Amino acid sequence: MTNLVMNDQLKGIELYFEGKPNQTVISSLKGAGFRFHGGKVCWYAKQSEKTMVEAQKYITAQADQAEEKSPLALVSKIEKVIKNNILSSLWDLTRFTELEVDKKLDTKAIAAEARKHARSRFPMVKFSVTSTYSSISFHIMSSPYEKESSYLNAIQNYCTKFLESYNYCTSYDPYGDYGSSYSFYGARASIDYDYTQTEQTEAIKKDMLEFDTKNAESEKVEEDKKEADFQLYLIKQAEEKISHQERQTEEQRQVQEIYNSITVTDITEGAEYFVIGSEFAHMNKVCTLDEYKEEVKQGEFELQTVKINKEVHFQTAEALEYFSNMFLNDFDFLAQTGGSYTDDVRVNTMTDYDNMTREERETVIFNLYGVAVYYNNELQFVIDAQGFSYARYVGLVSNATIKKTDPVKQLVNKEEIQELKDKAETLEELSVTVITDNELVKVWNTDKWNEYKDLMKKQLSENNFKLTKSIIQQLPERAGELKVSMYRLLREVDSIQSQFETANLQQGQKVTLFYISDFGGIVNQMVTLDEVTNTKYAQHDKAVKLTFTPRGKRKQYYNYFYSTLIVYEGWLELPTEVLNTVEKSSDFTITKSKYLSCDKKQYDEILQHYEAQGLKPLINTYKPTF
Repeated sequence: MTNLVMNDQLKGIELYFEGKPNQTVISSLKGAGFRFHGGKVCWYAKQSEKTMVEAQKYITAQADQAEEKSPLALVSKIEKVIKNNILSSLWDLTRFTELEVDKKLDTKAIAAEARKHARSRFPMVKFSVTSTYSSISFHIMSSPYEKESSYLNAIQNYCTKFLESYNYCTSYDPYGDYGSSYSFYGARASIDYDYTQTEQTEAIKKDMLEFDTKNAESEKVEEDKKEADFQLYLIKQAEEKISHQERQTEEQRQVQEIYNSITVTDITEGAEYFVIGSEFAHMNKVCTLDEYKEEVKQGEFELQTVKINKEVHFQTAEALEYFSNMFLNDFDFLAQTGGSYTDDVRVNTMTDYDNMTREERETVIFNLYGVAVYYNNELQFVIDAQGFSYARYVGLVSNATIKKTDPVKQLVNKEEIQELKDKAETLEELSVTVITDNELVKVWNTDKWNEYKDLMKKQLSENNFKLTKSIIQQLPERAGELKVSMYRLLREVDSIQSQFETANLQQGQKVTLFYISDFGGIVNQMVTLDEVTNTKYAQHDKAVKLTFTPRGKRKQYYNYFYSTLIVYEGWLELPTEVLNTVEKSSDFTITKSKYLSCDKKQYDEILQHYEAQGLKPLINTYKPTF
């Protein structure tokens, strides 16, 4: 048996024999221009009338000897033989089935396999398959089919699917700047820009007609399938609509059963009680009680104290079961319930909490308001609806305890609280005096804020009233605007230029400067002032230039200040223990800083240290002092 292959890339013709041909055949082949290829184990030659006639001898033994011997007829017969030796039709050739391929091959090896597969499957088509390090270019150069025809499109689609079978995602990132990454790029066959159509033989034309017939049959089958799927979809939609209506009817019945089975009791203020140790799952806003139980069973929960201000008592187990599976449904007896609160006397409004330091916030304990659900006078679970009308958060109570009171450890005692409340009341009176005496009503905390601020500072000073955060915390909720303004007054400092102008420092005056250096530590610098000049420094419009002579120096120096600076009158030494912990032993001393670099709490320590000695700073751009 002899197999013939047309090598279009090299414009050659190749003959493959099952065994070694006899000497007569070999001599005939050589006489016709054929040569033996040891690698491929075939006889090859350039395509010509002579070589095709020679090849015809070995593949037409059973052919009709009366058929024409023209070159075109020979080509047609050769193409027919090749086609019959591979697959039955173009339609079969273009049907793609998933292949098991080695996806770890490099692009060069993939291109080689794609090239070999395409040429052996579609010998009537000329391909160009090239590769780079990260991409493959697959082009259809020529074929007997018209450009954009269904035949050529089918071949193109097959080749694309074959190439895609080697490609895989190496990094999935659809939201990144460059998206996901793939093993190679260009996993698509394309029609070359200079595509040419070759001559169609009778066999190819016949094959095209067969392709059209099968394609029409396939489209008809696909249309029938789509129509069947659509009719099935309509049936399912109708069934789902009926099922949905039935579910709604049943749900309405269950909701009505719940309302008919409950008694709702509002707990009056002062009569509330506490469920301590309620287990709230980390998951929330789920529909059923069983889901919460499963989460808690796995240890995914946190303990909460819930102050109960409403009770819901169920008369039937069936109604309770309905409710336990409808947590995401709205019920009017849950509306406006739940939420967080704290009994900490330092927090009367969230403004107080917002103006606390991080360390202070960590000492505040927040608990929950909630609704207790009972059956047969036994507590089943608690609900924190957070102001909504559904069971937003549900706490299990199997390990909880019920107490009438929940004593909160206060960081401020009763005597101090009363004193602070009295001072807060005085603060209100001072503010009203400033506002009314200076006709600042409606504009004191907006357009006339700076004027109000200066007048209020003066009023506080004249009344020897030291404004503190603890006093502001005790302002009542009705004085919300005053509370916000007092916190603003407590943290808003005058500019460094205005503070130096007010301080009226003199040439030759000895002062001590405290500021954080570029290395993050506090600088304690004792100097004799020579000159203070308002200036600009870098991007800072309101800076000052200090010219001074440091203690122990004769030469003058200068420095620019535009941020935090504290200045005291006189030369003051800052004891090491103020900002450091000092451990002494008989052999050595260990000094450790209390703070990290650039921590502004170091200024608090300095201010408190000198305040205890009755010293107030001349300049303080860290925070106001009263």
